[in-house]
Amino acid sequence: MEDKIQSYRQPLVTATGIILGFILNFASSFVKADSGISDFLSYTIAISILFGIIALIVVLQRILRMNYSRDQAEKYYQKTLNYFIFGVSISFFGVMIDMFSHFMS
Repeated sequence: MEDKIQSYRQPLVTATGIILGFILNFASSFVKADSGISDFLSYTIAISILFGIIALIVVLQRILRMNYSRDQAEKYYQKTLNYFIFGVSISFFGVMIDMFSHFMS
């Protein structure tokens, strides 16, 4: 049976890898930095980054998986894309909180 998501696989893997690289770079600098933000904001940022990383790793696992139901390819890809959007959005949320807190201090 034909692999219907083959043409979407490479761009999504590339985008996910690049975004994961940026998020992991941000996370490593966030952990090392001693900022004056509250514990609540620090935990919020850390949890959002963690959930974003987990969601993007799930995206990589799903898009590189070869034994999905071929007759449900569109639904499978849409769910994978939703995980991707969630992972990017929640990570962006954490980064924006950090940027805003540094701007306001």
